[in-house]
This record gives sequence, C-alpha cells and structure tokens, in this order.
Amino acid sequence: MLPFAARDHRRAFAALAALVLLTRLPGFLFGLVNIDECDFTILARALARGERLYVDVADIKPPLAYLAFLPSGLAFDIWPMRVAGVLLVLGTALLARAAARRWTGDERVGWCAAFASVLAGMVELPSVSAELVMNLPAAAALLLFVRARREGRPGLDLAAGLCVGVASLVKHQAAVLDLGLGLALLWHAWDVAGEERRRTVRGFLLLAAGSVAPWLATAGWFAAAGRFAPFYDWVFARNFLYVSRLPGDAALPRFVASFAECILGATLVLWVLAAREAPGAVRAPDPVRRGLLLTLLLTWVPVSAGGRFYEHYFLQFAPPLAVLAAPGLARLAEAWPALGRWRRAGLAALLILPAVATTGYGFARGLLRDLPGQEPRSRELAAWLRLHTAPEDRLFVWGHYSPIYYLAQRLPGTRYLTCSVHEGNFDPGHLPPGFDAAAHRSDRDVRATLEDLERNRPAIFVDTAPADIHHWSRVPLSAFPDLERYLRAHYAPVAAPGGAVVYRRRPEAPPADQGNSARTTITEAAKPAASASSAAGSAWR
Repeated sequence: MLPFAARDHRRAFAALAALVLLTRLPGFLFGLVNIDECDFTILARALARGERLYVDVADIKPPLAYLAFLPSGLAFDIWPMRVAGVLLVLGTALLARAAARRWTGDERVGWCAAFASVLAGMVELPSVSAELVMNLPAAAALLLFVRARREGRPGLDLAAGLCVGVASLVKHQAAVLDLGLGLALLWHAWDVAGEERRRTVRGFLLLAAGSVAPWLATAGWFAAAGRFAPFYDWVFARNFLYVSRLPGDAALPRFVASFAECILGATLVLWVLAAREAPGAVRAPDPVRRGLLLTLLLTWVPVSAGGRFYEHYFLQFAPPLAVLAAPGLARLAEAWPALGRWRRAGLAALLILPAVATTGYGFARGLLRDLPGQEPRSRELAAWLRLHTAPEDRLFVWGHYSPIYYLAQRLPGTRYLTCSVHEGNFDPGHLPPGFDAAAHRSDRDVRATLEDLERNRPAIFVDTAPADIHHWSRVPLSAFPDLERYLRAHYAPVAAPGGAVVYRRRPEAPPADQGNSARTTITEAAKPAASASSAAGSAWR
C-alpha cells in the first residue's frame, strides 16, 4: 500500500471529526433524543444531590452508567452529554484505529477502522446511550489485547481485562469481550506449544483476573457502605429476571425488523468485509483475528437477550466490527480507482447513505416534534408541574416516561424512576392487546413504593395512564389496588394537564406515636378511604 504522510493523517482526522459532529448534530439542536439518556440524567441528578444508588434511587444498570452522566446530572440538562457524546464516539474511533494499525502494521487500515467505527454507529439516532459509554473502554480493551499479542507484555493482558471490567460496570453486556478474547487465547494455546502456550495461558488468566477486579472492588465498596443487598438485587437478580421475561410472541418480528434496519440497512458492507476475515481466523493461528471474530459473533447473545432488539443494542457491535472489517475496507479503498463506475456508486451508497439517512431521520423527527422531549401531553403536564410546584417538591409518576421529570425539572419522590418493574419490567410499547397487568404485578415493588411514599411524602402523584403517555393505559392503577387505596387516602385530584391526572398530597398531622413504623401507617392507608375522598378521586378519572 502507498505510504501515509503526516498531511494525510491531519486530513483523515479532520474528516473523521467532521463526520462525528455532523451525524450527532440533531441531538444538539433538539434536546432529548432517547428516553434512556433522560433516565440516566435524572438518576445522575439524584446522585449529585446526595441520594444513595440502589436505595434512594434505583434501576437495573451497573453504577458507572449513572456516574458517566454526572455532567448532565449536575446541570439537570442533557447538553453536557451532547458534548460528551462527540468525545465518546471520536475516542472510540481513534482507539479502534490504534488497534487495527497495531494489528496489521498499516496506517491506512487504522484509519479505515476509525471511520468504520463511526459508520457502525449509524444504527441509532445520536443519543448518548450506555452502549456509547461502554464502547470507549471496550475499544481500549481491544487495543490492549492486540498490543499484548504483539509485544508479549503480560501487564497489557491485565490492563485489557481491567478495561473489560470497567466497560461491564457500564453495561453487563460488555463482559462478552472477556468471553470472546478469552476463548481466542485458549484456542491459540491449543494450536501452539512450549513457551508460547504458557505465555498464552498466562495471558488468559491475567485477562480474566483484570475483568473481575473492578467488580470485586465495586461490590466491596457497596458492602462496606452496608448496601450490598440492594446492589446485588438491582444489578444482578433483577437483570436475570429482565432478560427472561417477554410478553407475547413479538420477539421474532422485532428481530426481523431490527436486523433489516441495523444490519442489512446500516452496516451491510462492514459485516460482509468482517465475514471475509473469518476463514483466516480458522486457517492461521492469529489470536487477534480469532478474538475479534469470536467477540463479534458472541455479541449476538447480549444483543438478543430479552428479545427486545432495541436499535441502541446494536451499537455494541461497533468496536470489534470496525477493527475486523478494516483490512477489507482498506483493500477496497486501494482498489477503488480500478472499480467500474456503477460498482463504485453502489458501494459508496451502501457506505454513505446509512449515515445520511440516520442523520436525516433525526432532523426529520425533531422538525416534526416527534422526539421524547417534544411529546405534547408530557410537555403540557410538565409545564403545569413547573408552574404549580416548588423546585424542591418531589413527584411520583405512575407511568414509564422520565421526560416528565426532566421537563418539569423535578426529582422522583420514590426510588422508582419508572414503574415498569411494578408490572414485570416489560416495555409498555411491547405489551400485547389485553395485557393483564395485575397478573404480572410485583407485590414487593408495590410494598416498597408504599414505604417510600409514606417516608418521603412526595407532594405530587401523577397518573399518566388516562393520558396513555408511552402506552401506559395498558397498565391502569386499578390493577394495583393497594397503591390506588393509598392514593385515595392521602392525595386529592387537582388538575388533568395533557390528560394525565395530577394529585396533590393532603395536609396531614404527624402520627401521635412517632415510634410507629411506616408499615403500620401503610396498613391503615390500605383500608378503603372515605367515600368523599373516593368520589373526589374518581371525578378526574
């Protein structure tokens, strides 16, 4: 291949940075792009205010997913994470470049990996997801793994494992890197003998030890703080439950739709080029190629877990896909002048159109006011809440739409940011017609909610089911009678902005016996409320 001059490096970096900025521009212009990034912002805001993770506020992601959003949490605005998103995508691309260059010794292959990393992200609108955060340490792990193979330094395997551990502390799914790279080392150890086999086995053990170390340190910190039980419950137990539950039989249609969009539509050329590297992984004893291939294939397991197939799940493919496809992309670039005009036009379209289409779709949705922060019922509800509550007032929102908190600039009054865990942790948009929410009711989460409501006494209770915000009409409060009785006993309806019913907590005298536990109060509140209160509550419904 032709040499790569310093001027070429500057031009390549400028083009890469421009591509990242242009494709992420809709997020800067229109605010919230994805509900998940709103979830992380609100939880990070609570942590910045001194709330305890998995106790005062809770969700099923590992802790680094929320800590990464502290810039937006401190500002209570998504804008800082927009800047962070550019840096995350650009940093991941540059790490992929370094990994590909170190693997092949070719600068052109390295830059092809960088651009492929950005193009592999065109499966999703330019939000800042946990996968985007996770991909940065994941790409660093790939680079360190390659360097360990090329330089023979055992400390690099340990460092690669530490990066895998950090990535999995953002999302559990990153642990598949440890599996893919570890199996590649065992495969290589099978093919070689003597000192090289011992060195490879040692690398496997160091990689495994490094990936476990961050989790042990994190678990130890929560144990020392007396919070290991809720940490284990939310981060492990509930995640296994989450991926095992899927209502109805919609997984196959969702897979077909996501495969068509995210693989065939957005990244087909990269997958074809990566597939062409597979025979070499079998024939030649190259642990790098094998590690990339196994990681790419095994990533289908976490992407498919739970059958939801959200587009942002496919972002996890980006680092291994980009590095593995890079040699083929470089060969394609070198052969470009010799290709026929129509072939060049077709390949260019397959590479460029996904980025144009994804970015254009983001602009279109923003201009049509179809993004989460633009939902009209939620905006009307949030405007009412900002006008009629104090900044320190807390809310309990019966529903699954965190932009209500974000737009109202108010924090949750219970540990639950959303209420999907109360009905089986299903996505309300995936629920089939006639879904029986009562049959999937989580009584322990209802009890915990009642305890939080009694302890924190949030000023406002919002029921979004009447407004059907984010399909929450499928989960009516009537399927949760204990919670509904508490509402009737302690809250009165005051407004219905956007179709959602807003209740304000009634003034209450402190209990005569301060020693009574919240359990006693809740038991009393669970009894049928006075008929006048019930009638007043029903009037808004």
